[in-house]
Amino acid sequence: MFDIGFFELVVIAVVGLLVLGPQRLPQAIRTLGLYLGRIRKTVAGIQQEVNEQLQLEEMRERLAEHEKKVTSTLHDAEKELSDEIGLEKSTEKTSATTENQSKDTPK
Repeated sequence: MFDIGFFELVVIAVVGLLVLGPQRLPQAIRTLGLYLGRIRKTVAGIQQEVNEQLQLEEMRERLAEHEKKVTSTLHDAEKELSDEIGLEKSTEKTSATTENQSKDTPK
């Protein structure tokens, strides 16, 4: 995030010591540490929520893909079944017709 080296920290500490004085500087550092901790905790919470939302979105996409596959497989199975039923009915009709014709034909 920030690239702060040792020299920059020393400069900030000297400026803080000159501005705040030796009595208020420790309290200011504690307060700053508390605020930084809260900020880090908040950022970590937000990052976790974003990751959870991304995972949920991925799961929704996978579920939608799976649903499409299942639906297409179901439609294919229904089509095959209706084709088989249609063939059976037509063969039954053909069989019944030939049986009727053979019964009608005198021997």
